[in-house]
Amino acid sequence: MPSERFLSIQEMLTGQRLCHSESHNDSVLAALNQQRSDGILCDVTLIAEEQKFHAHKAVLAACSDYFRAMFSLCMVESGADEVNLHGVTSLGLKQALEFAYTGQILLEPGVIQDVLAAGSHLQLLELLNLCSHYLIQELNSFNYLDLYRLADLFNLTLLEKAVIDFLVKHLSELLKSRPEDILTLPYCLLQEVLKSDRLTSLSEEQIWQLAVRWLEHSCHYQYMDELLQYIRFGLMDVDTLHTVALSHPLVQASETATALVNEALEYHQSIYAQPVWQTRRTKPRFQSDTLYIIGGKKREVCKVKELRYFNPVDQENALIAAIANWSELAPMPVGRSHHCVAVMGDFLFVAGGEVEHASGRTCAVRTACRYDPRSNSWAEIAPMKNCREHFVLGAVDEYLYAVGGRNELRQVLPTVERYCPKKNKWTFVQSFDPMVTMLAN
Repeated sequence: MPSERFLSIQEMLTGQRLCHSESHNDSVLAALNQQRSDGILCDVTLIAEEQKFHAHKAVLAACSDYFRAMFSLCMVESGADEVNLHGVTSLGLKQALEFAYTGQILLEPGVIQDVLAAGSHLQLLELLNLCSHYLIQELNSFNYLDLYRLADLFNLTLLEKAVIDFLVKHLSELLKSRPEDILTLPYCLLQEVLKSDRLTSLSEEQIWQLAVRWLEHSCHYQYMDELLQYIRFGLMDVDTLHTVALSHPLVQASETATALVNEALEYHQSIYAQPVWQTRRTKPRFQSDTLYIIGGKKREVCKVKELRYFNPVDQENALIAAIANWSELAPMPVGRSHHCVAVMGDFLFVAGGEVEHASGRTCAVRTACRYDPRSNSWAEIAPMKNCREHFVLGAVDEYLYAVGGRNELRQVLPTVERYCPKKNKWTFVQSFDPMVTMLAN
């Protein structure tokens, strides 16, 4: 018999694979923490309020820029066996070390201030992040101002944003239940609240009244000109603006305030040009981006006028019923289908499409209208030059363009026309090749 040849391990295996241990990282950190608890193989002792804590320089430097600089940049402490830490309590240091070695921490009211001070002083950013999340969960109408001060003191941007969002959402009810707290808000906090696009619980007139009360409460008149920049006077109606301008001494005494009110009055006088005159002081406040559906056909109604919108913010209702988040708004002046819609300057434009006449006959039309979400109202604008359906309507810079489609005789249109809001007028521009007209369908 021929002698058998045995393969080596190297010959039996064909490839390479990266193998990963699920427990290695945790077990190494747990072993280091045990060494710390037992006081063995540690190379530094931290002292806070005369209490000593054993630790490993490598572990401290791995999770803190403060310790990394201390132990690696030839500082006095880099070769010291003991390091005195000032500005940190023994309780705060104990909790910080517990987090550094375990990645977890038990936060509660009795320790949070010490932990924040230690985390901030020692630059334990992940620990500060956990503290922010803990405080955000504790946020309510009684402590929001104290938590904002904590956020400001320790530069907790997540917590600061949460307080601002909380105030934006609950400002109306807080004005009723705890008005004195609102009137003592720090200027920086009030400023962030008033500039928010999501401040929808108050009307713009009520926001103006709040700003005036805050200015008068502690004579904060040095902030007046800047604060009034965040009042969206363009969202007030003309009668309210006249009342504000004529009767309030703050406006009469301030050139800035007078200019802002006059700017809003001029904006309202130029009705058709408003979409291209939008500024932050005329931009509507919304809770979120909103989806609208306009007109079309239904089985029981040939052409419908309705305007509905979907509000994705109210998810609680969405879980109750799929239809709960769809709400009705003011209907179009005329029901239509196969029309086109475009958005310019936060106004909704509807043009062309098919309408049903009294005879029951349907055909393409030239008419167009504009929806104003601030007042939930429609206004007719100048009609197009051509009747159009199945076309394209788009906003480019300060104009609307109506492209192609079919006319009232179902004929294909190669024409293109442009709407100028400032003049409330449509004009023909360069047509395109009839061969590509149906691409606009």
